[in-house]
Amino acid sequence: MSVKIRLKKMGRKKRPFYRLVAIDSKKRRDGLEVERLGWYNPLHNNMDCQINEDRVLFWLDKGAQPSDTVKGLFRRQGLSYKWYLMQQGMKGLELDKLLEEWQKRESDRIKKSKDKKIKKKELSKVKEEAPEEAAAEEAPAEAAAEEAPAEAA
Repeated sequence: MSVKIRLKKMGRKKRPFYRLVAIDSKKRRDGLEVERLGWYNPLHNNMDCQINEDRVLFWLDKGAQPSDTVKGLFRRQGLSYKWYLMQQGMKGLELDKLLEEWQKRESDRIKKSKDKKIKKKELSKVKEEAPEEAAAEEAPAEAAAEEAPAEAA
């Protein structure tokens, strides 16, 4: 039996909620799972999810294949990096130290991206206000330019 780690859709119409499950690859999406590994709620701003890391690592060690969406969740949580380090043979304090460094880099990256978004919003507001002011200034200049050739004739 080949096992996949994938999302099982729950919730109601237009309000999705997903369970992270280990399931036989031949079963349908909402079929009977082998084990529940966590949940994922995409509707919250910070995209809440809870993952049982020990069991996920167990299934990955047994050869389970995560779906593309689940790989993205693992990447965001740092579980992909942890799995990679474990495959390289790191354990204990060394592993914890590298994961802490990754966590700091990730939080800095997120903070920088939020700052960029804020700056883009501010620039777009300034650009929206500037054309209105520029249009008001250009209108008298255009009227003066039209009168000048008429006077010369």
